[in-house]
Amino acid sequence: MYRLGLDLGSSYTKGVVVDDQNKMVDNYCVKTGYSFEKAAAKIIDNFSENYQLQSPYYTCGYGREQLSVPCSSNSEIIALAKGVFELYNRKCSIIDIGGQDTKYIKINESGQVDKFKMNRKCAAGTGSFLEEIAFRLDISPQEFNAFGEQATDEVKINSFCTVFAVSEIIGMIKNGTSLPNIIVGIYSSIVTRCIELSPVEDYLVITGGLPDTHPLIVKLFSKVFTNSGSPEHSQFLAAYGSVLLNK
Repeated sequence: MYRLGLDLGSSYTKGVVVDDQNKMVDNYCVKTGYSFEKAAAKIIDNFSENYQLQSPYYTCGYGREQLSVPCSSNSEIIALAKGVFELYNRKCSIIDIGGQDTKYIKINESGQVDKFKMNRKCAAGTGSFLEEIAFRLDISPQEFNAFGEQATDEVKINSFCTVFAVSEIIGMIKNGTSLPNIIVGIYSSIVTRCIELSPVEDYLVITGGLPDTHPLIVKLFSKVFTNSGSPEHSQFLAAYGSVLLNK
């Protein structure tokens, strides 16, 4: 029997399968869309083809209590801290870049949450900010990152509002500014907004969907914080932690 963890986010729903040794053996992600129930069903159906899943399922995120199937809901903050501590086993800080918000979490030597802060005032510094710009430029996350790797300089993005930032970027392109240099500027603006949340005092772990799909942003974080990193499949750590909280 395998345990299932679900992180039901506002933009994406993430699922993980965990074995009896507390190892993440599989993961799957879908767009949440308008229904947490339907998003979760897609993940459950996908995993059920290869794994015998035990009940209840372990949930966290915005939709953690929105499912009709038996579930045990958990705080997303505590679940993410648990997942990170399982991998690093050390005192550290976490910056989690989600679809609609950015979180700062400080965990102590025992893996407990000592401090937490969230930016919810606007989309700047979140995944939706980047997705909107990529959509307007008609480029995929992979292309976005590849263009950024070609940059020779960085263009400062002055607008924090998504709408104004898109207009600013389109204006730059019309004026002949290099797209790779603009993209690095976009990434750097996200890094700046993230680190404004709180001073980082310990080893920094960057999590969320952006580090997985935009590895250049992890490199830019490392220029500011040399003592930092991002684990593989970082967007699944909250789902993973929700299972570990119930082991």
